[in-house]
Amino acid sequence: MPPALGSRRVVLVSGKGGVGKTTVSVALALAAARLGKRVLLCETQGATRVPAIFGRPSKGYEPMQVATNLDTLSITPEAAIEEYVLLQLHFHRLYRMVFRNRIMGPFVDAVPGLHDLVQLGKVWFAERETVNGRPRWDLVVVDAPATGHGLTMLGAPRAMMDLTGSGPFHDNAKLIADLVEDEARTALLLVSTAEEMPLRETVDLYARLGDMRRLVGGAVLNEVHPWPVPSPEAWSAERAALLAQGGGDVHAAIDIVDDELRSVSRQADARDRLAPLGTVLDLPFQFHRDLSRAEYESFATALEVLL
Repeated sequence: MPPALGSRRVVLVSGKGGVGKTTVSVALALAAARLGKRVLLCETQGATRVPAIFGRPSKGYEPMQVATNLDTLSITPEAAIEEYVLLQLHFHRLYRMVFRNRIMGPFVDAVPGLHDLVQLGKVWFAERETVNGRPRWDLVVVDAPATGHGLTMLGAPRAMMDLTGSGPFHDNAKLIADLVEDEARTALLLVSTAEEMPLRETVDLYARLGDMRRLVGGAVLNEVHPWPVPSPEAWSAERAALLAQGGGDVHAAIDIVDDELRSVSRQADARDRLAPLGTVLDLPFQFHRDLSRAEYESFATALEVLL
């Protein structure tokens, strides 16, 4: 059994676009922060959704505090490349002359896997960063790219090692690979809904992870419909009695209950299909997309068991 997420230093959250990956990332970060951990929540690909959730403007690549024990930043490949190169060259003017001129720039951007590698490099740097001799953050939560791209990002360090063979890029890629592939320090949390397409993509991603499946620390089934009424068996008898009464309103109500029962059936199937990933936690369906801070806090409470 893999170690609990709370014992890891990095948690990468991935899932098909639109399943609530960012919502889960924020809730997990809040849960850890409430437990006293100093948390950094990283958005990737230049996304800047998290600060707005806390009513704050984004500072982009610069970490900013949005709640007690919780900082966030947005990683862009361009900013990560610049930071990496400046750490190596130490001269900003030389960086701009070599890496951002109109001839070299497109060649740099075309290096396979470079953008994914440098974003993971920022995560590696954050995991190692210290203040007064102690880690600056106890946990780094990464709102990672969606399933297919997320898998590519995870493979970027090894791909760069294979491409370069030796040298500084190879050595730095190995340091990142050592972090990403270490189940004692890094975990994957996969997010899905009970709909067929995201569920299939999540199960497929798990299969394609190969040896890296050991990193998976569980799954979140989002947008779950509660079922507080009688069981499907009991409903069958009630349904027959209601149908005997007839009437358009009765039939409309029966259709609504039937739809909810089908949702519950899909959810049960989804939990069964996600079971090989480890602990599967439900988050409830919300009838609006503009979630309140209280709703994020409620989700955080549900996710605390993972920590």
